[in-house]
Amino acid sequence: MTFDTADHLARRTLLTCLAISLSATGCSKPAATPPPGAETAGGTTATRISDLDQPVDALTAARCEHQISQYTCNECRYQVGVAKADPDLFDRKKGGTLELATVAPRPLASSRELTGEVRLNEERAVQLSPRAPGVVRAIHVDLGAQVQAGQILFEVESPEFRQAKADLVRTSAAVGLAEATAARERDLFEKRICPQKDLLEAEASLTQVRAERRAVAGRLLGHGLSQSEIDGLASAPSGSESGLLPVRAPFAGTVLERSLSLGGQALPGDKLLLLADTSRVWVITTIHEREVAAVLEAKAGGPVEAELTLSAYPGRTFRGRVDHVGGTLDEVTRTAKARVVVLNPGDLLRAGMFARVRLRVACEGGPLAVPSDAVLEDEGRSFVFVRLKGPYFIRRPVTVEHSEGGFVEVAGGLKAGDEVVSRGAFLLKSDVLRSKMGAGCAD
Repeated sequence: MTFDTADHLARRTLLTCLAISLSATGCSKPAATPPPGAETAGGTTATRISDLDQPVDALTAARCEHQISQYTCNECRYQVGVAKADPDLFDRKKGGTLELATVAPRPLASSRELTGEVRLNEERAVQLSPRAPGVVRAIHVDLGAQVQAGQILFEVESPEFRQAKADLVRTSAAVGLAEATAARERDLFEKRICPQKDLLEAEASLTQVRAERRAVAGRLLGHGLSQSEIDGLASAPSGSESGLLPVRAPFAGTVLERSLSLGGQALPGDKLLLLADTSRVWVITTIHEREVAAVLEAKAGGPVEAELTLSAYPGRTFRGRVDHVGGTLDEVTRTAKARVVVLNPGDLLRAGMFARVRLRVACEGGPLAVPSDAVLEDEGRSFVFVRLKGPYFIRRPVTVEHSEGGFVEVAGGLKAGDEVVSRGAFLLKSDVLRSKMGAGCAD
């Protein structure tokens, strides 16, 4: 039955190429020392030591029964975990299906999962209350309302505010009168009709009423009015009898909490409306004392990326950046607080949600990573094919620490700068493990 797919044909073609390479030279079979694990003349069987448990120097120094370096022998190299791949196999233009990758540190997410809590961005969240005591007379928004900066949210009838407006009208009128008086006295003094004392008294009175007006204007600014609104009240005193004090949105955001009703008393400091900009939220997590240095070092070199998952959204990952690490440690838990800023499209993240956080930290001398395709397994052990010399690649054991994003963090067996086979590495594995099918020089 024919069942070859395009992928199967490609793999079979590559295996054929490897087979041709492997059989390029023949060999005679003179008497030689039996390979490890073969039966000796005394009837005993030597214990085979896996190439994964031997140092590279020992493997490259071994000589095969053909009296050449075993790793270069087309029939014996599999015994020391070596495969041969000619340069053409890495050239896609020539139909090659193998790829190389360089071992290097990579900012993989921390293998340790941290816990965190979603909170509002405290720089863009505020509990609103009136600037003066009064009674709530109008409410213009409800829960969930999207508001713009400067929009009136509710109004309070405030006797204190009404008095401040009246004082503004009074002091504005007094300033006008004092200015006219001072001008008249200056004119009379220049004509030598009145003494200088009258002029000085008029100018002093003008300075005094101007100071009083500035003080009243300051009170109204403190109540939330703008300078243009204050100037409008002064020029149109007919509106000064109203004591309705508007409470405005200091920035664009969403009304998240409301605790006020018509006719209710409202005092400065009361938490009547919670307004927040939820386009960005904070996630507060904790970093153990031994991890603080690595995070700070990474942060000094650039943004520290974070990945977050929440039980409320299974299978979805949110991304953010660490923008602050606490300056003190908890004396009991020996942890520091870290703040992660996360974009919140669609307002999916809500304050109070719990999150699982992984920080992407890569420091000099940190863990190395290779593409996931490069890591293979044999009898429960992980290994990769590392370039030995020229077209020869030797398998080396590695310990997989963590994997994500198509890369695997590995420990031991590799160093930065090593070249490993990534795509197509399984074909080299098939070549090396021919011994499990009984292939070899002694056939």
